[in-house]
Amino acid sequence: MTACVPEADLPPSLSAIYLRGRRRGQTAMIRRAHAADISQVAALYHAVWHETQAHFMPAAECTHRSMEFFIDRMTALLPTTLVDERNGAVVAFSAWKGRRLGQIFVAASQRGSSIASSLLTASEVEMAREGTSEAELHCVVGNERARRFYERMGWLHRGKIMEQVAGEDGQVNVPFWRMTKVLAI
Repeated sequence: MTACVPEADLPPSLSAIYLRGRRRGQTAMIRRAHAADISQVAALYHAVWHETQAHFMPAAECTHRSMEFFIDRMTALLPTTLVDERNGAVVAFSAWKGRRLGQIFVAASQRGSSIASSLLTASEVEMAREGTSEAELHCVVGNERARRFYERMGWLHRGKIMEQVAGEDGQVNVPFWRMTKVLAI
């Protein structure tokens, strides 16, 4: 289980399975998320966001990012969400809206494996199949590990942008690196 299934071999359905296999006794697959996955995905998103992103954000934004926030966000993003499932548990997910890859989060216990690269590749394939020729993502300034990962995966740094998030006295700007990649299937 080291590479995505060739695009020509993928079934046209949205529930196409990208990877199947067994590794070290695990059953693993990357697939489209289902409504039944929302609570697992939201819990993973909540935990990993607070672990990896919160220290770059104002306290008010961290407070705003409650479990309910993540459930609502994942409900809205469900049609464009992929999950990496190991032995029935969601250990990573990605989601996008239009040409922007907005989420790719991996459980701490799975980092350093090939999960993130396989999931990112599967996301790129799906985005391209949906008609995206150039994808974009925003990586919070300071998250060097994520930026290095995206660059290794062929994403190009295109400068900084500001995004508004909740601050103590209203919205405040937080800097993000804008990154892009030309997609091909």
